[in-house]
Order: sequence, then C-alpha cells, then structure tokens
Amino acid sequence: MLHSFTPGRVWLDTNGHRIQAHGGSVLYVSGKYYWYGENKDAADGRNGRQTFGVRCYRSEDLYNWDDMGLIIPPDLEDASSSLNPYYARLDHPHIIYNRWTKKYVCWAKVMNRDGSQTEIVLTGDDILGPYQIVRDHVRPLGMNAGDFDLAVVPDGKA
Repeated sequence: MLHSFTPGRVWLDTNGHRIQAHGGSVLYVSGKYYWYGENKDAADGRNGRQTFGVRCYRSEDLYNWDDMGLIIPPDLEDASSSLNPYYARLDHPHIIYNRWTKKYVCWAKVMNRDGSQTEIVLTGDDILGPYQIVRDHVRPLGMNAGDFDLAVVPDGKA
C-alpha cells in the first residue's frame, strides 16, 4: 500500500503491474478517482502496435490504483475500425460526462496507417463502459483536430 509518490520509479497498480494509462486523464465520480488512458501493454516497439484499447484504474487516495480493465477494448476483427490496433493508433482519449444524455462521452484522436488523422466518438452509460462507437473517421470541418482536451463548463456545455 502506497502512502506517497516516488518520482522516477515505475508506478505499479495494486496487482503489481505497470500502470497503462498514457495520454489520458483523471475523473472524479461518486467519491472515487478514475484514471484512464492508452493501454500500451501489447506494444513492444517491433510489432507495429502502439495502443491496445483504453484501460482504466480506480483509486480512493490517488496513490493506490486498482486495474478496472479495458473500458474500450481493441477491435481485432474490423480492419476499418479506428479501434483496430493493426491499422490505426488511438491517441489521447478524453472522457466527459454529459448530464443531459446521462452518458459518458469519449473523443479520441486516431492516427491511421496511411498517415491521415481522424477522430472517433464513443458513448457509455458508465465510466467503465461498455462504450459504443457513435461516429468513426470524423474530420471536423474537413480538417485534423490535432491534440486537444475536453472540459465541461458550469452551464454543462463541453
């Protein structure tokens, strides 16, 4: 059980595995913290995979993180899916809560194998999913959206 941060040391989850939540964020939901991000446990620098879905961790104290698993798993069947790690790289997932639809909304950048960039939008009823693709291969105004972040302002708009 951790009681402090140790800069420079690999951060492990409560099962003793390296935390895989790259390019993500932390949300506070119902008294618990949820840290989600790119899962890179299947990337080895040689196999062409850089991201293998989105993994989430839960904590009550910000020191000790329980692995909640892949909340957005890779799609290994559909080669045209932005979630297929062999044909696309999902980057920087961002999740917010939409109080009107009562859904969690995930927006992520996708780097496609051909060098193009698109976005994917998914929604889920729970922070831990399951998430469904709402829109795939999105290009806002016909352009790349680049790296970004999402925030909800006091009036509820994102």
